[in-house]
Amino acid sequence: MDTGNDSRKLDLTQAALFLGVSPHTLRAWLRERRIAFHRCGRRIVFAVSDLEQFLADHRVEARPR
Repeated sequence: MDTGNDSRKLDLTQAALFLGVSPHTLRAWLRERRIAFHRCGRRIVFAVSDLEQFLADHRVEARPR
């Protein structure tokens, strides 16, 4: 069984904890299509690799001193 980050899936609550935001915020991002997700029937799941990519895409670099 492959347990790498690419195959791990999280539910909405787990994904919100992973990102450090509230489930309410994550639901708003879903409605706005700001973050990738998978729909399995009515259930929504997130790939860890997609969440890591989302964080990388929204990284803000520090200003040089």
